[in-house]
Amino acid sequence: MGALPPVVPDRETSGVGKMLDDYRRARKLGHKQLQTDVSAGRYPYLPALDDILKGEGYQGEVPVGTMEIDIDLIAGTRTRGRQNTFATNFMPLPESGSEFSMKWSDLIDSQRAEGIRDPIVVYEFMQRFYVQEGNKRVSVLRYLGQPTILASVTRVVPMPSDTEAYRIYQEFMRFFNVAPIYGIVFTREGDYVRLAAFAGQDLDHAWPQEVVRDFRSAFETFLGAFRKRGGEHLGLTAGEAFLAYLGVFGYDEAVRALPSEVEQNVERMWGEFVVKRDGGKVAYLEDPRSSRAAIIPELKNLYKDVVRSKPFRASFIYGENPLVDGWTALHEQGRFELERRLGATISTRAYRDCVDATDFDLAVDDALAEGSDLIVTIAPTQMRDSLRAAVAHPECTFINCSVSLSHSAVRTFSIRLYEAKFLLGALAASMAENHKVGYVAETPVFGSVSEINAFAIGAAMVDPLVTVYLKWFSAKDYDWKRELAEDEVRIVSARDYPNPADPGEAWGLYRVEEDGTTTHLAEPVLKWGRYYQLIVQSIRSETWHKEQSELSGLALNYWWGMSSGVLDVGLSDGLPYGQRALIEVLRQSVLTRRIDPFAGELASQEGPVKAAEAGRLSSEEIVRMSWLNANVAGRLPEQRELSEEGLEKVEVSGLIPVDVAKLPHKGTTLA
Repeated sequence: MGALPPVVPDRETSGVGKMLDDYRRARKLGHKQLQTDVSAGRYPYLPALDDILKGEGYQGEVPVGTMEIDIDLIAGTRTRGRQNTFATNFMPLPESGSEFSMKWSDLIDSQRAEGIRDPIVVYEFMQRFYVQEGNKRVSVLRYLGQPTILASVTRVVPMPSDTEAYRIYQEFMRFFNVAPIYGIVFTREGDYVRLAAFAGQDLDHAWPQEVVRDFRSAFETFLGAFRKRGGEHLGLTAGEAFLAYLGVFGYDEAVRALPSEVEQNVERMWGEFVVKRDGGKVAYLEDPRSSRAAIIPELKNLYKDVVRSKPFRASFIYGENPLVDGWTALHEQGRFELERRLGATISTRAYRDCVDATDFDLAVDDALAEGSDLIVTIAPTQMRDSLRAAVAHPECTFINCSVSLSHSAVRTFSIRLYEAKFLLGALAASMAENHKVGYVAETPVFGSVSEINAFAIGAAMVDPLVTVYLKWFSAKDYDWKRELAEDEVRIVSARDYPNPADPGEAWGLYRVEEDGTTTHLAEPVLKWGRYYQLIVQSIRSETWHKEQSELSGLALNYWWGMSSGVLDVGLSDGLPYGQRALIEVLRQSVLTRRIDPFAGELASQEGPVKAAEAGRLSSEEIVRMSWLNANVAGRLPEQRELSEEGLEKVEVSGLIPVDVAKLPHKGTTLA
């Protein structure tokens, strides 16, 4: 009987076979990514930095040192040598059983047994890393889900350019010089300054070691929670998400929170991250939806019984006191009107003088203890406190009176005041014998320029020769009344409401008489009581929740106007009949939308904006317009010209370029 053949180990069940199982799975992931890239028309292999630099050039190389880097920021290879060995997700492509596959499998076995200790060699260019040595190590650690890898880093300094990407990178280099942390990537100028401000630091002085340590730890903890929730697929960089997180919870909370608490916080504010991607898109809802259809007829009586047994509770938190602040007084009148309109089915309460975060939080705690269904804040500068409270208390509805602020947990509401300004501009021009009218604006924030331009367009419709002289309440150290008088301007549009602290101050549209006294002519009428009634009815009828479902991923802004009954113009009893008739004709045309100041030909101080046949500007274009109409004499103020109060408003929702490092609050207010 012959000898038995030798036993050959089964590679599928041996240690080698098990290692190759990992390789096969990794290779499958690589080929799947390759097919995806090919189908999308993208280059399917790792990019090589040498190819990139051939097109862009660079200034030189600077050794940075050895450090842990975010493995997701490794974008490709330094040279073409290993370029086609990996898909763009760094998963391997060669056949199983090849020499490469055996080395890759040996490496994963070594990683599991004792870890990979030798640093890879990478080159950093524009905050992305390209591997010179260690491609297989990157591939293995990515396959195993390792978030970071030890690397010896050399920076490739890009050529100067006037691109936004280069300016952001310059800001990053300033940040890295004072806080050597990789992985925090932004796509907007000024965000590194804002980030530093949260830690009480800047980009000009080296941060203390303990601050860098705490900051890095806080970011890494957040990054872990963000990725655990799937943040890498959200379309928002981890740096942008972290900045939004700090805006809600603050730096101190981010530093001391346990990983489990950070995970909970990330879960709570996930909707904010969704809205923030792509710059934060806003849905402007220009008309209230009818809520009647939401209530099944057979249940109407039951619905009324429930409402009567438990009144809807609304709390209003004011940063000022209505006795001294006109804007707050308008909303307080609206609160009283809301009670009058809805009677016993509603209960409201106002919290006044909530100036700082502590006062605000105490007011929220008390309102929630009282069972509030709705918490209302009335200024953009209250958004940060509102957002923090809304994220912590999703059981309550929070709204903020502002326009174009992009948040999920807090919806915003505002009035299309430009419609009333259009009418007042026409009235002003009809009464200005010398073709001169004045307009005093508050602050260059979202929506304010549309009001100026609508006024100017309305004025030009009546008098093609009219000039609108623009001044600013928020500008410091200048006398706008004197300047208007020197220009012989006697018809003036000033503050939209009376000032309780100075009852004698002229407001609305007025005429300056020969003796210096003023005669009131007209004013915009903001009907906040009607507005709040519609919001409460929307929440009660579930329309509120339907809008959220239908417009998922967008920030919702209620931007209602004259057609909704929340805005009108009031005319003085002494106004001549001709002017009253003119305004009524224009008012009806605006109500029925036969006339819109931003539909038709538009021209700015610099030239044409759009032709007559181009249609109406979009809501976004109207809210964020920063150009001034051709017949406006004046300009937007610069940052250095604004008062501290004006800067605080501009920091939150301003239209003018701002150096956040020079803001009084150092850029920590939400934008």
